[in-house]
Amino acid sequence: MQSPKFDLADVKLLVREWMGGKHCGWFSATTCSVDYVIHIFECTQTVAESIIFDGILKLETEDFSRRVSMWDSVADEYGLESYLGHNWYIKFLVEDGTLEQISFHPCEKDMMLANGRTTQASVRLG
Repeated sequence: MQSPKFDLADVKLLVREWMGGKHCGWFSATTCSVDYVIHIFECTQTVAESIIFDGILKLETEDFSRRVSMWDSVADEYGLESYLGHNWYIKFLVEDGTLEQISFHPCEKDMMLANGRTTQASVRLG
């Protein structure tokens, strides 16, 4: 069974610091995270970011799915079930103490987690 590249406790610490105003993260692809949450909940950017932060803080090790290659880096993918009425696809990486490449949107297809559990799609495409 594959394990996450990034320690979830360290990721959560970065999120808490970011929520507290420390610059230790950025949304490099807002359309895959902030804009998506704004569209779903018809909320402000600040509320969307809070939803994303809270969702990441809810992750547990058993929500891990797999490691994926992203350019010259590796990101961790997670599936978060039953958060605000959806099952969520979450992807991020940590580089130089910064949480980045955050994707956070409802699962568009079923997602196999590393422990064998499946997170069902919340959104069906096509």
